[in-house]
Amino acid sequence: MTEKDFLTTGEAAKLVSISRSTISRNFDKGIFQGRKNPITGERLISRESLISFLKQYNLPFDALILEKKKILVGSADDHLFSLVQRILSEDERVEVERAVFGGDVLIRCSQARPDLILLDEELSDIPSAEVIRSVRRMGDLQGLKIICCAKGRNARRCLDWGADEALSKEDLKQEDLATTLYSFLNLPEELPLEDQAFNHQRRWPRLAIHLPLKIGMYSVRTPYRRDSGIAIMDNISMGGAYLSGIQFEGGVIPCEPFRVLLSADQEPLKNWKAHCKVVRLQSNGSLTAGVQFTRVPKASLKMIEALNLSP
Repeated sequence: MTEKDFLTTGEAAKLVSISRSTISRNFDKGIFQGRKNPITGERLISRESLISFLKQYNLPFDALILEKKKILVGSADDHLFSLVQRILSEDERVEVERAVFGGDVLIRCSQARPDLILLDEELSDIPSAEVIRSVRRMGDLQGLKIICCAKGRNARRCLDWGADEALSKEDLKQEDLATTLYSFLNLPEELPLEDQAFNHQRRWPRLAIHLPLKIGMYSVRTPYRRDSGIAIMDNISMGGAYLSGIQFEGGVIPCEPFRVLLSADQEPLKNWKAHCKVVRLQSNGSLTAGVQFTRVPKASLKMIEALNLSP
């Protein structure tokens, strides 16, 4: 098992909806399996034993299957932390924790491995360079991603210390930080909010186009798990599109309700995105589909308008 397969007693109590002391007692009795942190002595509960417990008593365990990503922000800079909170506050896939001192960053990492560290160069107790080097020396934290924020043109020196990415605090924009965080967390930045359904406008004609697309197929029940694929957009309107040559890495179409996220990285729809539902699916040697847009970002909507309004 890796460190991510273990939860603290507080995390386990929240997921199972029982008290933290009960979790601890059951751990000591051997009902919950796991281990103790060799440094702090804190009980760490095996995720598998929690799932087994919930199955035994016929309790839901979706929250354990859909694991949250955890970001540890090591900074005393309120502005930087507020920026991260604005980006992730409504994203239930991500949990944000803060440590003001470098020593606390190292302690938190030893207690429960985060998925990503966002580290401020300006720490009051331990130089951030030493924090990064210390993390890299910890055997259990091999491969842990670290983003370092620094002032001035010397931000790139963070890479020499062992950081995976270096950002300049003066030039830091919310949109750029969001893209970086989601990229390092390996999560899709675009969230499928079905309650913001896009109104299908049938009065618009379809425009013939031959455009390669990337597809992310996801179940409505578990929208953050996606099967990646490719397709060709043969035509598009303000309300939907027709796709051909559809291929998914998993090779399976779900039996339950699902949606697709389309994205393009070529002109004339470079950086275009749209969430869709499939209204017609055909298989005759190759897979084709008619899709209706359910959510289109404003920037992507303007791209479609420009296509249909062009002579």
